[in-house]
Amino acid sequence: MPSADFYPDSFWRSLKQLNAFRLFMAVFLTASAVFSTQLHIIEPGPLGLLAPLGVGYFVAATLFSLLLRLQQVDFGRQLQIQLLTDTVVIAVFMHFGGGNETGLGLILTVPMAAAGLHPQTRIMLSLPALASLAMLVEQGLTAFGHGDATGGYLRAAMLSVGFFAVSGISHVLAKGALGAARLAREKSREAYDLARINAKVIQDLPNGILVLSGDGRVVQHNQQAERLLGCPMAGRGDLASCHAGMARVWQAWLAGEGADTAVLPANDAGRRLRYRLLELGPNRQEGAVVIIEDMSELEHEAIQMKLAALGRLTANLAHEIRNPLSAINHAAQLLGEDAGNDTTTPRLTRIIEDNVSRLNCLVEDVLSLSRRDRQNREAIRLADYLPDFINQFQHSEAIAPGLIHLDGAGDATVRFDRLHLHQILWNLCRNASRHCSGRPGSIGLAVEQAGDTVHIEIYNDGPSIPEVMRQRLFEPFFSTDKAGTGLGLYIALELAEANESQLRCLEQAQGARFRLTVKITK
Repeated sequence: MPSADFYPDSFWRSLKQLNAFRLFMAVFLTASAVFSTQLHIIEPGPLGLLAPLGVGYFVAATLFSLLLRLQQVDFGRQLQIQLLTDTVVIAVFMHFGGGNETGLGLILTVPMAAAGLHPQTRIMLSLPALASLAMLVEQGLTAFGHGDATGGYLRAAMLSVGFFAVSGISHVLAKGALGAARLAREKSREAYDLARINAKVIQDLPNGILVLSGDGRVVQHNQQAERLLGCPMAGRGDLASCHAGMARVWQAWLAGEGADTAVLPANDAGRRLRYRLLELGPNRQEGAVVIIEDMSELEHEAIQMKLAALGRLTANLAHEIRNPLSAINHAAQLLGEDAGNDTTTPRLTRIIEDNVSRLNCLVEDVLSLSRRDRQNREAIRLADYLPDFINQFQHSEAIAPGLIHLDGAGDATVRFDRLHLHQILWNLCRNASRHCSGRPGSIGLAVEQAGDTVHIEIYNDGPSIPEVMRQRLFEPFFSTDKAGTGLGLYIALELAEANESQLRCLEQAQGARFRLTVKITK
């Protein structure tokens, strides 16, 4: 037997409507029995049997109403019990109320129409068969006491044919409705599963996704969009309240004045975002899907792919170049010692030594790239580490004491590879000393704790860095210094990322400011 949820709501509503008709008929039959002498619809029956039977019929209909509301009993079982009750009650009323001449048998055509709702044809046919049998038995009992009743048998036979016809037609219609309900249920389940899969896929996409309606409201989004825009979308109805720059791009595109693709300047997180707008419908007024891509990550991935093969080659070359460089440098020193009174030779050997030193620095930078993945993280207390680093840097780089000012080292402890942290800060401080004014305190090293991270900032009072140049600072072999290799900041970025940290250049009106964001050890 099918479970209760097998049937659509329309079937349950039909059964409730049949029960409402049953309640009405119970009241009608009870009144007809009580006031039989005045209404002359049925005969009073023996010993006043019909009036209590009508009251019992009403009580049964009330119980059926309760069962229909709870839906704890299977639909098919409830249908069978109700129709059997109808058949018995109507047959008894017919027999003791005057026979089928009263026309009460026609009332059973309504329950027999409901019999067609049963999905099993065998059980469906048994219900009109039982009703037909009840009509024939009733007619037989009536004919037994009244002699010839040929006309009564004819009426009973016609009623039986009507029962089967009504049930059969109703069953065909119910089968079609049930099949349509099953199909709709399957389609609904497929649509739900598809929507759930789409939502999961959208959430796992590497790009941010926004779905905008025609009036600029955010209909759907993923977590990546929140991360890239730096704005939680929950509770925000329109795009303008979250990202004014993107809202301007959207308005221009909606008016037909903007391109489908736009790249906005770097935000506070140092990301340059590219937006692609795709129309939802035949015109732009119906809304759009906005795909948000982090250009910084794309460019970084492209650089990584280009340098993957080059890195292996340059590392091997660097090892091979070091030996000839050492020989050239040693030969230049020997030439300088044998120069005697010759003034030209020392100048030439000094040029050779300077260029050898420059090439050696380049080799060391290239070899640093191969040490990116070789890390030995340890807990470093910045309050102890940074003062020692500043003293060592000033001594090694021959910088006057007081040029670097330490501002608030705090008591934070970070987990970092000590050699990597040393090289990152050394490269940043060397660049700062190269571009600062040279006055005491012109280079600042500050530490600021922010939640579970700590910001280590190196800044100087030199000229500011233009936006175009700031976007290329971390590219390999990009340098504004003719004597520079262009690998210092790139190596610093690689070492920071190897230690799950972030290094970026902040926008500043005067001077330059670099921020290294490191997780705090708990």
